[in-house]
Amino acid sequence: MTALAAETAAPAITVRRPHDVGAKQRLFEPSEVTLEETILGAWEALTARSRAECPVCHGELEPGGCATCGSSLS
Repeated sequence: MTALAAETAAPAITVRRPHDVGAKQRLFEPSEVTLEETILGAWEALTARSRAECPVCHGELEPGGCATCGSSLS
């Protein structure tokens, strides 16, 4: 008895890509200041003027922390 191997063609698979493959896609576009920008702004103001607006309670942030809520940047 002789065994014959039959070759079957695999089904063709088509991969479709969006037109803007290199474009960065986001779920939404931020329309306001980000948390990172808020913290960096407070940090820069604190180092430049030794005072800044607290990003947590909007009180006065000093190098030792916020006198109103006690938060600090580190």
